[in-house]
Amino acid sequence: MKMTVTEFDGDQAICETENRETVQVPRSRLPRAATIGDWLEWRGRSIRILRDETNNRRQEIDGLMDELFED
Repeated sequence: MKMTVTEFDGDQAICETENRETVQVPRSRLPRAATIGDWLEWRGRSIRILRDETNNRRQEIDGLMDELFED
């Protein structure tokens, strides 16, 4: 399952799945480097950060923000 970290609430990470469902994951289950906006892959007992997908999405969002706030 793929999901993105949308926020942290105490010891829980609030994530949104590809299907736009919200799931709570204990923060201790995430990689230490995980931050809000990271795209993750959860397979079995393993959760890893998908760096390329995260970077691509951030660039896409930055581009949209630039278009939105053009002078």
